[in-house]
Amino acid sequence: MLLTYNCIHCMITVERGDFVNLNVSVYSDKPIYEQLKDQLKKAIIKGELEKHYKLPSVRVLSKELQIGIVTVKRAYDDLVNEGFVFSQSARGYFVSEIDLDKVQDMYLSRINDLLDEVVRLKDDANIDFQVLEEILKQKGDGQNE
Repeated sequence: MLLTYNCIHCMITVERGDFVNLNVSVYSDKPIYEQLKDQLKKAIIKGELEKHYKLPSVRVLSKELQIGIVTVKRAYDDLVNEGFVFSQSARGYFVSEIDLDKVQDMYLSRINDLLDEVVRLKDDANIDFQVLEEILKQKGDGQNE
């Protein structure tokens, strides 16, 4: 495995020759372990990291990203607890086989809960529904760039 890094940026080269970019920032509102966990989870869901792919060791990734070992371990342990990764003693961490339908259902449930809150806020502020539609369109267009 080849790792290329520059301070808070790391690229994992996967077997197919593709790259998974990992970026963490101390300036983010989100803790570094959550940034790392979320990026790895996204790569797993999108199939960029396939099942049984061996993740970089905790020490290697902490060195490459210039973050603490405990931070990487926490991200990996959270991924284990959420079922995206499994560990084998003395061998490391590996990508689990995931049920994409189950994962998507989980995300859709969370989106639905968040949208309930958005609609409540819209109603509280007496904002027209078309304004929300326009915001969603703008957000969606920004994600595809």
